[in-house]
Amino acid sequence: MSAITFNANSYAQDSLEQNSLEQEGGEQEGYEQTSYEQQKNQQQDCSLNQLSSVLDFDAALVTRKYGLSLATDNTVCRVLPHNKEQALLSYFQYYQSNKDGYASYLWRVILVNRYSNQIEARYTGVIQENSAIKSHPDSNSIDSREYALSDNTPALGLILDLANGDSSPQEQEYRAFKTNRFLTLFVQEGDKLRPVLKHLPLDYEIEGSDTAGSNGEVYLHYGVQGKVEVLPTNSHGYHDLKLVTQGQQYSTDGEYDQTEEISFSTELKYDGKRYPVITERLPSPEFWQINQNSSQAETQDAN
Repeated sequence: MSAITFNANSYAQDSLEQNSLEQEGGEQEGYEQTSYEQQKNQQQDCSLNQLSSVLDFDAALVTRKYGLSLATDNTVCRVLPHNKEQALLSYFQYYQSNKDGYASYLWRVILVNRYSNQIEARYTGVIQENSAIKSHPDSNSIDSREYALSDNTPALGLILDLANGDSSPQEQEYRAFKTNRFLTLFVQEGDKLRPVLKHLPLDYEIEGSDTAGSNGEVYLHYGVQGKVEVLPTNSHGYHDLKLVTQGQQYSTDGEYDQTEEISFSTELKYDGKRYPVITERLPSPEFWQINQNSSQAETQDAN
């Protein structure tokens, strides 16, 4: 989509036809304004077709910087709830494979002005796959919730849905982790998007069979769903956050079934740079270890 511009000098200023031209100019400006408003309304859905030129330009920029394939994966886009003139666009590009054959991807996030097609801020990270972490076609999504960290600082939420699985036996106990929905919150600082909360685990499942029980083999299923709430209290200028998870634990030995409701919450406080997550306060240390392996250090921005 080409940028929409208004040229105040687009009409000749001939003094002999001033009145006529002013009338025409007023009509033309009214038409342009109407067209502009119609186009704004049509773009509320932030379809990728409208931003394809921005995506192509940015992908080419990243390709030149890192020597990657131009192909992009898992591309998503959403109009910002607090500013309809901006859209958040995110995509993956294949980066490299390690010695074990597991792929890593550049994770690109850009903030775009939807009416000028200008990229206003950007972020580049790395997602490393392993035996427990796998990306898939729906791995990348944008959180529609609003996170106002302060009066003037809205945070932008991105969610990575990574299909995790760990089927390695441990002391006669089999467990499979099916984890997904890792939340990252970004704030805009000039032309950068800075992650202040990185890869917070929201939803996960643990299931498998326990052969160490007194009744023989017992099937277990433990699953929760989580969300982040903004609290009224503050730390170092940003509101405190609260991770709230709810779910169920189900077990059966084939004869007796047992279901237990699960609820868990922990507060996250900004330390001036980020919201650190205290591992011991999460409900599953094993889950957190898998989450820690889901990404590598940030890369330099491809400006």
